[in-house]
Amino acid sequence: MLNILIGTKNKYKAEEMVAFLGDISEIKIYFLADTNINIKIEENQKTLKKNAEKKAIELSKLTDFYVLTSDSGIDIPGLGNKWDILRNQRIVGEFSSDLEKAYKLLELMKNLKGEERKATNHFAMTLALKGNLLWSDQQIIERAYIIEELPDREIPQYKWMSHVWYYPQYNKVLNKLNDEEKEELRIQAVGIKNSLRKKIEEILLLNRD
Repeated sequence: MLNILIGTKNKYKAEEMVAFLGDISEIKIYFLADTNINIKIEENQKTLKKNAEKKAIELSKLTDFYVLTSDSGIDIPGLGNKWDILRNQRIVGEFSSDLEKAYKLLELMKNLKGEERKATNHFAMTLALKGNLLWSDQQIIERAYIIEELPDREIPQYKWMSHVWYYPQYNKVLNKLNDEEKEELRIQAVGIKNSLRKKIEEILLLNRD
């Protein structure tokens, strides 16, 4: 049995990583929020992947479990130097409310139309054990547009970006999609999911020998 610690206390991010693990057998998932580990790791690297690696390596020094971490960033080319894939939260106000963050982004993009509102979600994940990096990957997992106006002000906690993340084919933002529509979109993230599953299966195979 492989014990995997999800290396974030953010409930939304933790759910995201568990979804990538899917239905892999012979693993048991633990959550950082349920441990006594209390460490602040500065995300000061030059790429999302390096940030995820730093978190995984540092956290894995504090536990005997395998540690899975992630870092993600939205790229909005239409904003040019007004936007930074590594500093999404800082630009919209790291300590602002979800609603304030959504409005800040829409204000930044008020003069952009059509294809200028294209956005991509870059996602990095890392697996480490006892301070050693075992696997790391970064891929684009979603492509969409930033909506021009909020559908409403009822934003689920921590999901402000999902409230502006718009899919023309459904005429809905991510937070408004039903389960069937979300399942149709998961194909976009199949690359990094398969990469992670392959590594875990390799580890399981080695542990059986």
